Amino acid sequence: MINDNHLAGDLPSSVANLSGTLQQFCVANNLLTGAIPQGMKKFQNLISLSFENNSFTGELPSEIGALHNLQQLVIYSNRLSGEIPDIFGNFTNMYILAMGNNQFSGRIHPSIGQCKRLTFLDLGMNRLGGTIPKEIFQLSGLTKLYLEGNSLHGSLPHEVSIMTQIETIVLSGNQLSGNIPVEIEDCSSLKKLVMARNKFNGSIPTNLGNLASLETLDLSSNNLTGPIPQSLEKLQYIERLNLSFNYLEGEVPVKGVFMNLTKLDLQGNNQLCSLNMEIVQNLGVLLCVGKKKRKILLPIILGVVGATALIISMLLLICTMMYRKKRKEAKTRVPSAPLRGLPQNISYGDIRIATNNFAAENLIGKGGFGSVYKGVFSFSTGETATLAVKVLDLQQSKASKSFNVECEALKNVRHRNLVKVITSCSSLDYKGEEFKALVMQFMANGNLDASLYPEDVESGSSLTLLQRLNIAIDVASAMDYLHHDCDPPIVHCDLKPANVLLDENMVAHVADFGLARFTSQSTPEKQSSTLGLKGSIGYIAPEYGVGGKASTHGDVYSFGILLLEMFTGKRPTEEMFKEGLGLRKFVSTMEEDQVVRVADRRLIDDYEYSTQSSSTGDHSSSSIGDNTHRTCKAEECVAAVIRIGLCCIAHKPKDRWRMRDVSTKLQATRHSLLAL
Repeated sequence: MINDNHLAGDLPSSVANLSGTLQQFCVANNLLTGAIPQGMKKFQNLISLSFENNSFTGELPSEIGALHNLQQLVIYSNRLSGEIPDIFGNFTNMYILAMGNNQFSGRIHPSIGQCKRLTFLDLGMNRLGGTIPKEIFQLSGLTKLYLEGNSLHGSLPHEVSIMTQIETIVLSGNQLSGNIPVEIEDCSSLKKLVMARNKFNGSIPTNLGNLASLETLDLSSNNLTGPIPQSLEKLQYIERLNLSFNYLEGEVPVKGVFMNLTKLDLQGNNQLCSLNMEIVQNLGVLLCVGKKKRKILLPIILGVVGATALIISMLLLICTMMYRKKRKEAKTRVPSAPLRGLPQNISYGDIRIATNNFAAENLIGKGGFGSVYKGVFSFSTGETATLAVKVLDLQQSKASKSFNVECEALKNVRHRNLVKVITSCSSLDYKGEEFKALVMQFMANGNLDASLYPEDVESGSSLTLLQRLNIAIDVASAMDYLHHDCDPPIVHCDLKPANVLLDENMVAHVADFGLARFTSQSTPEKQSSTLGLKGSIGYIAPEYGVGGKASTHGDVYSFGILLLEMFTGKRPTEEMFKEGLGLRKFVSTMEEDQVVRVADRRLIDDYEYSTQSSSTGDHSSSSIGDNTHRTCKAEECVAAVIRIGLCCIAHKPKDRWRMRDVSTKLQATRHSLLAL
């Protein structure tokens, strides 16, 4: 076992010369690269084989299937590719199989059903396709199943009922469809069920409320319809219920988990309503309006009909005149708002009043195509809301096109880490001139650029190591969604700190889609939107400088620069980088085991101080040892993030990581940091 030793380079083929009696082979959590060496079949007594958290490439050797006594095969978080060989039939003693976060393709072999003793199966975050073999769900002893982040399609097999011991099922980020099988009720031990970002349809099964042990239920971003089952009120251990971005309707239940708004996410369901104003304001649903019965006399009816006929004749004339204008405005209108309960039709007059006539004190930012103002809106319901208003500078030649692109990009995207657009306004101002604006959720903590570089230069940024890591994960999650879950994929084209907004809880939201492109892997030459140079100086991928097409690889490069900037504390446009050095070259020149030297040392020192301050104040030798351990953990974290950043800014686009892989690696890094 030589895990956790910062070993780098290829694993030598001479490892095959080790003793044939070897029972455990573990090289986990190193910096190893290259292919997994041949000759492993020699170790017939091997019961545990661990390669996780390295950068191994190539295919998985099929000879591993000859290890009949193997009980654990752990190879997650590498860069292994190709089809998974049909080796499962030989693993009759296997109980842990972890192959997630690689680049495996092809189908899942049904022979996996022969691993009868399997309790843990992770094939998530790969590129696997096809349907889920029903044989997986016949593994009655399985307790944890991870298949997320692939391209699996088809329905969820009814054989899921066989898994009576299952505690965790994660299927998010695939293309699964059909109804959620009612047989899932038989999974009586289930604690976590995550089926988000698929194409499941039909209603939510009522009997999900019978899963008494359920702690997490995430069915978000599907095509589910009908009401929210009242039976979900019975889930007494539920800590997270996410039903957002479906097509649910009717009144939201009022008891149980629905009384605790911090555990709920219901936004993006157009027809949900509630009589509880707190739910309406905080969960993005409509206010339920009761029907009133009225007795209407015939004379009144006749009078109303006559008056209506007169009014209609007048309105027809007006409507004819306004038809073309309305039609034009509809093309740029963002049709649905992520924040429900707010009016969709906000006029120029409303915006002018809310921003105090676009007062300078309400100006919170300026960009290439316009300005952003803070506005306090008062609605006829008596409610008020603080929102952000992006006003386009139509004197700029491409501002109007930018407005159309941003509307098109945002009208169908739905993710917690993307800026939430309430509506758009395309009208005339008080001078009779054209006016265009986007009304968005207000971000109380401004943008990331201001947090990284505050006006008080001497005090420096107050963002902690963990905050920066959380922000990086938020941004990576948003970009992962745009690249891998949108059809067609969306390329942001201008990712930089100024376009990352922070809400009151320091959750990051990616904003400013004015340069966005819609890509098609089959026809890249037909990408939409051409607004000149793709991005901002310092963050632009090198291929864009020679006329390269906008692609997801370009966004990955920009994210890599942003990541390095966050953890080195150096702007890519600093004076020291003016002589052809560049932030990328500056970091790349460091040896593999020395990358922590380019990090912002304050992050590590502040992390040690903050964790020390939260302790009991003990200054014994054990406490000093703990502090040293915390420092090492912080250094490992920063070094890991910088290495991830370097993998994002490879010169050749094809050598850069996918955002899905980046997101997973960052989350694993955070997990390691917190596992003190």
